[in-house]
Amino acid sequence: MDFMKLIESLDEALYSVMSWLVFYPLTLWRTILRPLHMMDYADREVSDRPGQQYEDAIRPPLFLFLTLLISHGLESLVVGQNPLIRSRHGLAALVDSDLALLGLRLFMFSLFTMTMAVRMLQRQGARLTHANLRRPFYGQCFAAAPFALLIGAGTLLRGSFHAGLQPAGLVVVLVAVGWYLGVQSYWFSTKLRIKLLAGFGNAILAFTISSVLFVIAAVLIS
Repeated sequence: MDFMKLIESLDEALYSVMSWLVFYPLTLWRTILRPLHMMDYADREVSDRPGQQYEDAIRPPLFLFLTLLISHGLESLVVGQNPLIRSRHGLAALVDSDLALLGLRLFMFSLFTMTMAVRMLQRQGARLTHANLRRPFYGQCFAAAPFALLIGAGTLLRGSFHAGLQPAGLVVVLVAVGWYLGVQSYWFSTKLRIKLLAGFGNAILAFTISSVLFVIAAVLIS
């Protein structure tokens, strides 16, 4: 009986992993082209029963994780092991493996998703509960994934030994920030029914808070 349960678990695990090869690029493509649509999609799907959620896409937190996994894999392929893993200075000693580094990056980029979600609830005057926070947080995971992927690519180019690629890295980072702030501005504007400029103000505020927390975390770990 235990052996059959193991086989069934393996069957489900294998299908889940292989389905990512189909649904991950589809989710990424849809998120880049229509980010607000995907964020609204996340809101709607949260209300569905667990077995019926995100039937044609990757679940938002998993989507963010897989994106960071791809970014981490590209870094490992191009530059090898991150120096932070080899460091034993201060809190950096806690990041002693690729898995730990991946978890750290997931936490750091989730700062953006959480800050944006909390800011939305504050502006809506909604009570801060697990149920209320989950909706905007899941939607924000969709928006954060392409942002994180571009930031990773830009940082990789900026650290390249080829001088000609370093300016391109800065451009990629600026494009990432511009795209992300644009999406957030329209998101706040649409959800709160305010002018786009006011939406941009909310986006900048939340982005600044997230960036400060991001930098603090990076400094503590480095």
